Amino acid sequence: MTIQESSEVESSPSNQSPATARTLLRYAFFKVAPDWRRLPDDIRAESKREMLEATAEVAEAVSLTTYSLVGIRGDVDFMMWMRSSTLEQLQEVGARLNATHLGRHSEQPYSFLSMTRSSPYVPRGRRPKEAQFEEAKYLFVYPFVKNREWYTLPQVWRQGMMREHIAIGAKYPGIKINTGYSYGLDDQEHMVSFESDSASDFVDLVMDLRESQQSSYTLRDTPIFTCVRTDMAAILDGIAG
Repeated sequence: MTIQESSEVESSPSNQSPATARTLLRYAFFKVAPDWRRLPDDIRAESKREMLEATAEVAEAVSLTTYSLVGIRGDVDFMMWMRSSTLEQLQEVGARLNATHLGRHSEQPYSFLSMTRSSPYVPRGRRPKEAQFEEAKYLFVYPFVKNREWYTLPQVWRQGMMREHIAIGAKYPGIKINTGYSYGLDDQEHMVSFESDSASDFVDLVMDLRESQQSSYTLRDTPIFTCVRTDMAAILDGIAG
């Protein structure tokens, strides 16, 4: 699936079928306290074993992919990308992780919630029937907010600008975008994540998008997180040093 075939940035109730499957998307970022790395080896080993067990249980409840940010950002160590059908499932998962030894030695500096839905900017025949996730090597994640002027523009003007946006994305078939809608669920309007095996392609895509008309209506699109898909055992080894 390429960027132009994915859910794009806006929708309206009249364009949304009640039967359309929706998925809750949660991006949970964790920072492990420095004192955890100073614990005796046997305690850390048991803490890691417990966390791996909890992660396996979580993966049975929700769709889960884990990513390392060690050596990339200083304020987070790893991220869990969770896909679920209910808010209650996400709460149960959060409680399970908090109950672990490592959970008690960690903070969550960032946590973002959104939901998938169809977009009027993508032709109906090309919209995915349900959320699909390819789990590429890298995931680039950020919250997104447009200024209020965007919503006062005629629909035909917005459609034209989004056609340009989609055309730029089509130049990068190796990048797939996942757009989540956060209206009423979280502080941002959207959460966007880009799956790709090439960091340089993503840099080029973002530079091209900066020159598009619709970018002038962006109010906020930071912080940006560069995440490397990594299994939980390797993540914990990287944090322990």
